[in-house]
Amino acid sequence: MKSLRAKFKKGDSQDWTKNDEKLLQAVDYNDAGRVTSLLLRKGLVPTKLDSEGKSAFHLAATRGNVDCLEAMLAHGVDAMTKDSSGSTALHLASKHGHPQCVSKLLQASCPVDVADGSGRTALHLAAVSGCISCSEILCDFKAPLNIKDKDGSTPLILAAKMCHSELCRYLLHRGAAVNSRDLQGRTALMLACESGSVETVEVLVNAGARVAVVDATGHDAAHYSLATGNALIQHFLQEAAQRRSWASEEESTEQTSQTSSPSQSSVREKSSTPRKRKAPLPPLGTLSQEDRDAYEEIVRLRQERAQFLQKIRGLEQQEKQRRERAELDEGSLRSMEKQIQELEQQLAARDGEKERLGKEVEALRSRLSSLENEKENTSYDIETLQDEEGDPLEFPGAELLLSKKTLSPSAEELLATLQGQVQSLTVQNKELRDKIQVLENYERDESSAPTPGDVVPASLYRALQRELEQLRAQGARGEAGGRLEGQRGATERAPEQIPEGFPEGSVAQGLAEEPAWTWGECKAVLGELGVPQPPPSSSSSSSGAELAEARAALQQAQKALDEREQQLKDLQARLEAAEAAASPGASAEEASREKEALLERCGRAEAEAEALRRELEAKARREPGGHEEAAELAELREALARQEAELGSLREQLAARPVGRREHEEALARLRQARAEGWVPRDEHARATAALEEQARALRERLAQLEAAAEAKGREASRLEAELAAAVPRAEHEAAAAALREEAAALGRRLEELGRRHERTCEEVFRVQRQALFMKSERQAAEDGLAAAQKQLEEARAEARRLRELHGHAEDAARLVRERDRKITELSKEVFRLKEALNALPKPGEPPQSPPNTAALQDRIRALEEKLEETEVRHSKVVTLYRSHLLYAVQGHMDEDVQRLLCQILRMQRLQEQSR
Repeated sequence: MKSLRAKFKKGDSQDWTKNDEKLLQAVDYNDAGRVTSLLLRKGLVPTKLDSEGKSAFHLAATRGNVDCLEAMLAHGVDAMTKDSSGSTALHLASKHGHPQCVSKLLQASCPVDVADGSGRTALHLAAVSGCISCSEILCDFKAPLNIKDKDGSTPLILAAKMCHSELCRYLLHRGAAVNSRDLQGRTALMLACESGSVETVEVLVNAGARVAVVDATGHDAAHYSLATGNALIQHFLQEAAQRRSWASEEESTEQTSQTSSPSQSSVREKSSTPRKRKAPLPPLGTLSQEDRDAYEEIVRLRQERAQFLQKIRGLEQQEKQRRERAELDEGSLRSMEKQIQELEQQLAARDGEKERLGKEVEALRSRLSSLENEKENTSYDIETLQDEEGDPLEFPGAELLLSKKTLSPSAEELLATLQGQVQSLTVQNKELRDKIQVLENYERDESSAPTPGDVVPASLYRALQRELEQLRAQGARGEAGGRLEGQRGATERAPEQIPEGFPEGSVAQGLAEEPAWTWGECKAVLGELGVPQPPPSSSSSSSGAELAEARAALQQAQKALDEREQQLKDLQARLEAAEAAASPGASAEEASREKEALLERCGRAEAEAEALRRELEAKARREPGGHEEAAELAELREALARQEAELGSLREQLAARPVGRREHEEALARLRQARAEGWVPRDEHARATAALEEQARALRERLAQLEAAAEAKGREASRLEAELAAAVPRAEHEAAAAALREEAAALGRRLEELGRRHERTCEEVFRVQRQALFMKSERQAAEDGLAAAQKQLEEARAEARRLRELHGHAEDAARLVRERDRKITELSKEVFRLKEALNALPKPGEPPQSPPNTAALQDRIRALEEKLEETEVRHSKVVTLYRSHLLYAVQGHMDEDVQRLLCQILRMQRLQEQSR
């Protein structure tokens, strides 16, 4: 036990913690199980005082929480520990009227005579509160009854001052000094008279309190009773004074009777006349004994009534405490339900915020995956371009093109630039992945510990999201720019490799002389055959590239037309030379065949010109925006029409002119030579034509694919340009991000400061609540005491009214008794005179003087004795009747006739007093 007390004393010096606050709340809610668990697990000290000087142990004694008090006593708490006012748990339990707590503390070896800061013991505080049960327990444990506090007041004086009549009766029964005085010389009777308590004054007077005692200022109890003006208290004081005077008179008569001369006794002994009885004395002793019996009966009934009232008050107080505890539990339950609802709302808001952030993260992930796909597509396009530049082409003449093609320094620089852009985009994508990883970490932290301090700030999240979108837009623009630059470079390098033109021979002659064509020669041949040429793989949004391409195509068409015109002119010159050199002896059949061949060749030339015209018209239809190209096309059409007109005129001339034989032979020889030089066999021409048609078909399919890709790239380029227009410069973004970070840091510091203020405010509020709790308990106890005092006052007033009525009845009975005593005294005097007269008669030895007178006197004496006996019997009957009526009146069982008779007697008495 000593070790436990040392441990608790050692813990008192520690600071007040949250666990101590929890223990105090558990005692406040009378939760003994929680108190036990806190004491066992946390090792708390129940007697540790807070800033207001209260502890959990003292609070349990104040509230009357017996279970909590037993749990603390079982853990070895020091019951002698005092609070800031010097009161122990026994003082607090006695003050607030908790007999069970008082009993437990006394059983735990708590001293019963320990004084608090005012020098009062537990019995003093129980006397102030008026708790008879606590006083009985304390007296059973040998509490000192006459101990005084710093003001010199005993428990009896304090009980009389607080008008606790039943407690005063109990203390007097246990042996308390009734005439004890305080430092000002006041007795319990004086304080009871000052308080105006009739029952307390009656109890003290019956217990032998001295009325004539004066205090330090020279005032007696009658002076204190004048302050309240209570006539009943003054009557009690007067009656006590009269009794005191009667007692002194009886003592003096006894003394005089003891010192009287023995002569009278000898004279009385010598009287020879036989007497049946002595003359009865006035029945004062008998009357006072009967009145005392009646008063004792009344007091006993009052004591029983007071005990019942005390029990009723105790039950009412217990019911009130139970109701208060139920209200407190209900209030705490409502507050806890409100807190649960607030937490549920906060959790729902957090869930909504979490879902929203999850959706945004998913959107960012999808956007990142799309960017990664675009990056892969871009890298695939770059690799495709590199493959197209590096792999052999699939059309005839590709080997020669590869042998002639070499990378220029500008192409190498462009390739290095594209590789650098790809690397920078890779670095940016890596940074984006790192930032998304940071966001995912924030999300995981939020899901694992959903506290307000772990949530990512919305401003930081939006800033990171904007930065991510800007970096993605910059990466997309870089990738698109790289693709456009690569395609534009390939397009610009393609025309440089196209040769100046075809030789002046025909198509078959060109195929025979040069079997390995370049890509530019293939484009020229496809243009002559009417095959649409594929546009360069650049964005459709770049109108400058399209215009340059259209102009190049028109230039090539013009060049082809010039070559056809030159061929027609050569053909016409050859025909004229053939006609001039033809011999007149040539056969008409050969001339006709050569003419038909020439006409057939002209038809083919016309067909080729018509095909070229249709190709130019189709080109113009494909590019309707070029006005200059349309004008050039119109000029070309006019030139073609003129050439056709000249060709028609030549035909007419050929048909009209006669051809000589020699000229015809020479022309035929030249034609054969030209045929040998410029024509090829039909099967070879068919094979070349089929190969070219196959290549044209493949090129058309490739052209359709490239057109679709160009359209998609154009849309992507427009989108990238729009995003570029909506983007923010990096410097501005960094400045805004820095400002937001500073603002977030400032808000974080402000939040920490607000958190500290909130904690201080919560501590202050809790301290105020605890103080209000203690004040509320004290106020409730005071209100209970006030209500009990008011109720006792009302009951005392009602009892006083009844006592006044009974006192009136007692006065009537006393008046009747006094009348009877007066008559008895007169009869006694008459008997005494008769005895003297009888003694004056002559003795038996002497002669009788007047026998008739003697006989008359004896008859009169006998008559008076009989009358006296009848009067005594009648008086005893009247006293018995009045006693029964008084008992019935006290018990509340009075007949209506008797009540009416008593009221009539009272009215007659008032009328007699008024007449006097």
